[in-house]
Amino acid sequence: PTCSSDEEKKFTRPAYSYIALIAMAIQHSPSNKVTLSGIYDFIMKKFPYYRSNQRAWQNSIRHNLSLNSCFVKVPRTEGNEKGKGNYWSFAAGCESMLDLFENGNYRRRRRRR
Repeated sequence: PTCSSDEEKKFTRPAYSYIALIAMAIQHSPSNKVTLSGIYDFIMKKFPYYRSNQRAWQNSIRHNLSLNSCFVKVPRTEGNEKGKGNYWSFAAGCESMLDLFENGNYRRRRRRR
């Protein structure tokens, strides 16, 4: 039996870098900050491909968050914010990174030689 194009899309890896996926999750958050589990949830809801083999890609998300200086941890404030862990947001001065994703274009760029 042949798969429909919708079925094929579920199993095809999206053409977005992990940095772009993280940026999408943060930008789609009303407060421009999101927890690590919020990033995971956003990615799995938007891209069915990432519903499988979660350990591998989630490790890559954590790796990119900790190494990319454009992402910063924002501590939870005491009081209304229940839960554990920090929020993630964009660091001040990373507007140039956001320009890479202007007009909602998060696709990977081709490497120049």
